Amino acid sequence: MSYKSTILVVLLCAFALTTVAQQTDPNAGNYDAHAAFSPLFYTKNGNEYRSASGYPGPKYWQNHADYSITADLDEGNNKITGTVTITYKNNSPDKLPYLWLQLDQNLFAPDSRGNALIAAGSRYGARGEKLNGGYKIEGLTVLQKQKEVKFTSLIEDTRMQIRLAEPMAAAGDVVTIKMNFSFVIPINGSDRMGHLTTKNGEIFAIAQWFPRMCVYDDVLGWNTLPYWGAGEFYCEYGDFDFAVTAPANHIVMGSGELLNPQEVFTPVQLQRWNEAKASDKTISIRSESEVKDPKSRPAKDKLTWKFKIKNARDVAWGSSKAFVLDAARINLPSGKKALAVSAHPVESNGSDGYGRAVEYVKTSIEHYSDKWFEYPYPMAVNVASNVGGMEYPGIVFCGWKAKKGSAWGVIDHEFGHTWFPMIVGSNERKYGWMDEGFNTFINGISSAAFNNGEYKKTPDDMHKIADKQQSPEVEYIMLSPDAMRERNIGGNLYYKPAQGLNILRNVILGADRFDYAFRQYIDHWAFKHPMPDDFFRSIENGAGEDLSWFWRGWFLENWKMDQAIVSVTESNRDEARGYNIVVANLEKMPMPIILEIKTKSGKTDRVKIPVDVWMRNNVWTVPYPTTEEVVSVVLDPENLLPDVNNDNNKWKKN
Repeated sequence: MSYKSTILVVLLCAFALTTVAQQTDPNAGNYDAHAAFSPLFYTKNGNEYRSASGYPGPKYWQNHADYSITADLDEGNNKITGTVTITYKNNSPDKLPYLWLQLDQNLFAPDSRGNALIAAGSRYGARGEKLNGGYKIEGLTVLQKQKEVKFTSLIEDTRMQIRLAEPMAAAGDVVTIKMNFSFVIPINGSDRMGHLTTKNGEIFAIAQWFPRMCVYDDVLGWNTLPYWGAGEFYCEYGDFDFAVTAPANHIVMGSGELLNPQEVFTPVQLQRWNEAKASDKTISIRSESEVKDPKSRPAKDKLTWKFKIKNARDVAWGSSKAFVLDAARINLPSGKKALAVSAHPVESNGSDGYGRAVEYVKTSIEHYSDKWFEYPYPMAVNVASNVGGMEYPGIVFCGWKAKKGSAWGVIDHEFGHTWFPMIVGSNERKYGWMDEGFNTFINGISSAAFNNGEYKKTPDDMHKIADKQQSPEVEYIMLSPDAMRERNIGGNLYYKPAQGLNILRNVILGADRFDYAFRQYIDHWAFKHPMPDDFFRSIENGAGEDLSWFWRGWFLENWKMDQAIVSVTESNRDEARGYNIVVANLEKMPMPIILEIKTKSGKTDRVKIPVDVWMRNNVWTVPYPTTEEVVSVVLDPENLLPDVNNDNNKWKKN
């Protein structure tokens, strides 16, 4: 090698060493311990409505709405005509001079605010349909104590206000609202409801189909955000009785319990239906070979299917003459039974598709019931349709073309929503992550457990995800879905919250502490309305850990994490033989330190240091006592933490 070449190599080596030193210089980082661990996280104290523990307080209240609904399906004109009677109870300590109702179908009216906001090609519109959609409402009446009362009403986009001449009294007053409604069914209603043409007939997936009460709560009063498609729903709990009249060659499946199977099934189908209630194996109520057989349906013009569900926040239903119908028993921890049902076209049948749907429904619900909270409804119905995936109490709509792991995944995800938000009734329109993210998290545990891991998901490589996830372009979790760029919804509502819970469970708290606190959250907020602070507080109290640094960086902000190995040096003290491993926190997000240390003999050790070391330090020295020579050190070797820079995570001898 020439003299000039030697000088060049020396200069390059010096430049490389300087670059590495700059990358790992703790003084060059963005970390501020006082910002991360500031004690001023919660902006208000607990009160008698919402306890500081994160659970409902001794005077927690919520209003109640019962519904009696009838609907007639006009298959030829793709139209629903119906009536609804709402019995609304004001449990609040406030007088209510007016009431607000949700009119979700008005999103599909030509001049709706949502249509003005939704970009072409969006999932959340009616996908370019020339549809004269929206409600036609007639015969509106309001009664108190069985007598009609004076009122005026106003419809503004997807909301209706009823202005009462005399306010509802606080703490128990009741009004009854009655009206007739009709609407044209969109083909693709925000990918939440619609209708699909199959070779044996149209499949109708009907949801957001009747006027519903807005929630009046102790946080915002009336929750009147319009329905714009991306934000889902926030509904009061109550009991529902509903009846659907459809052509007699249709099968109708809906939320809750089918009250009159003897009136709507053939004798053979009724026998199979009852057999399925006692069978752990799938029973075919109407097989693929019977779908085109006229004898597989009663010889009538129309039939009315009657359903009932208690303590639910909504109802939906599916109807078609094209349905294959399967069912089996669901076994619940208390000893109660429910019924898993699949209604799908022949195109979706087969062992690689929805021929296994009942197995998927049954296994998913039994798992979540055992792990978190018992399934509360008499049936669990999967309807295969043109809706990619959408959930309602006791019934879900799943994309009809899903196969194998995708079929399992969409069914498991949509029925996971039974727990969030059907049981734990969060405000999806404002905080979509409190149902989508929590559900995505429990789906990972469910998939790992299903059929010896048949569809087990590969754990996320958080190092690969981190840089993209924490860039400013992806915004952050604590935004309402309608205010978020549509391309960011998947990350911010589903994956990042789920990944955050995985980090809490697998790294910060451990499964036992996290699972206990999470179950307590579900149990205390079952059929109630928690807010983000309630969740944060309940996990902290149940696990016994101050996690404000985590909520702040992961949910409220979009902070990056970057830990770096600054140096690995032998200890100079004879009484403490070993190594000093210096780690710096260079970005705003603190996390525990996880080190993998290898010695010359081949021994590998894992050392975990809790996040507390970053409370007042930018740099931390990890002592590693050993009489052996250390040859390598790696930060976060399994890529469990969202470290944005792999280059400063490894050290090797020489």
